[in-house]
Amino acid sequence: MTILSTDKFDFNLIRFLVAIVETTSMANAAEILDVAPSAVSYAVKKLREHYNDPLFIRSLHGVKPTALALNLYERFRIINDDILNTLSINSTSIHAKRKIYIRADNLTELWITNRLISHGIVPAECNIEFRYAVISAEERSQRIRTQEIDLDIGLTIPGDRNIVSYHLFDWEYILICRDNHSSIGETITSKQFSSEPYIGYYFRFNSTIIHNNFSQLRMIRPLDPSIASESTTTMVLNILSQDLLMFIPRIYFTLLSETLPIREVKCDFIPEGKVANLVHLNKKNASDPLLKKIISVLKQA
Repeated sequence: MTILSTDKFDFNLIRFLVAIVETTSMANAAEILDVAPSAVSYAVKKLREHYNDPLFIRSLHGVKPTALALNLYERFRIINDDILNTLSINSTSIHAKRKIYIRADNLTELWITNRLISHGIVPAECNIEFRYAVISAEERSQRIRTQEIDLDIGLTIPGDRNIVSYHLFDWEYILICRDNHSSIGETITSKQFSSEPYIGYYFRFNSTIIHNNFSQLRMIRPLDPSIASESTTTMVLNILSQDLLMFIPRIYFTLLSETLPIREVKCDFIPEGKVANLVHLNKKNASDPLLKKIISVLKQA
């Protein structure tokens, strides 16, 4: 195994690689870093020599990072952000604000955005980037361990000593439809539900929790949803244009109903069991002031 020497490594190269990956362009990286294009070319040359890898391949739309470049980026990004935060640099040429990486499903992303903006955390204190909406529990754990994700919000992750979890809220499900549904009034009986078309969010991963929670619905309606998707956004948009029913957590309905013509349909056959929604993070970051503040705001829901 070849061990790369760090004796002559120019640590200033870290910010060059981060900028190129994020902009996918050497010219744009030069503009963001406020340096001449030749400086970026020189930095890439030194990085290629050090890692013995092309790192960036030219394409029609700029440059495409190699697998090694992406691997380095995930590590260099953390170092670069830490340096900027420590120095409290306030410059338009580089990222002055901290970026928080969050994994959540589509509707939870919408809810988080609303909470953090309304409480002034975004954009005053940080920027948010959502990643990896639909991945397995094992992948979620890995992303947290490697700190590619700062906060993971969703269902339970199997025990991992590197991860700490906090309860945010429970998903209390309700049945919804569009305001002008042609055949559904304010309430619906189990008999009527058994014949009405409905759609659902399909949990490819960790679906056992949801399936167990709704198992008693099988007695009323043994058939699967007419349409199923991993995109909750797609499902909600379908509701707006078709006579369809959909189960949704009440906490998200409260937010969506402020702007969309949807309504709750009262019924007495929704399972009483609630599904816990948790926030997970690397235990190394458990005392991080900003992450603690974000979690506190989300727990106030």
